[in-house]
Amino acid sequence: MTEPFVTGPHRVDQPHPELVDAMTGLWHRVTLAGGAGGFAPADPVEEIRTVATRVVEDVRARRSHLLTLGADHALAGFAVLTPGTRPVRRHTAELEWLMVEPELQGRGWGGQLLTAVELHARALGIEQLVLITRTGHGVERFYEKQGWTERGRWPGAVRMAPGDVRDQIWFTREVG
Repeated sequence: MTEPFVTGPHRVDQPHPELVDAMTGLWHRVTLAGGAGGFAPADPVEEIRTVATRVVEDVRARRSHLLTLGADHALAGFAVLTPGTRPVRRHTAELEWLMVEPELQGRGWGGQLLTAVELHARALGIEQLVLITRTGHGVERFYEKQGWTERGRWPGAVRMAPGDVRDQIWFTREVG
């Protein structure tokens, strides 16, 4: 099997008409692979589509910023950065979503997306980033290795399924 040709990260200013479908498909594959994408594998794909639609609407309205990876002319990863809107939070932004195609994980693409987010945030005048994730599958170690600092933990806040409860974790990173 040949390696896919991966490009990016790319900033998206004008979302493509098929972006919601591409994001929904990628998000669903990441979720089924156990990724921390805000959904459990048993959740209906239409719930993912609803959130993907909101993300694309926020990008169109310039409320959020989208960075993507492409592989063989398909969406292979994305990150969503949403700046603070209140006067006391305009120096901050939230990394709302970061995901990479499951077959491409572990090859540095998530780190490249994260670096691009940090550079983009700096260009916007953002000084601090925050993200919220969950435990499981070592995602917290990924962010720590990328220079993010754990700031808090809510034990048992995420219920993936009956008997499968995870902690929610807050991370921050200084970028300004």
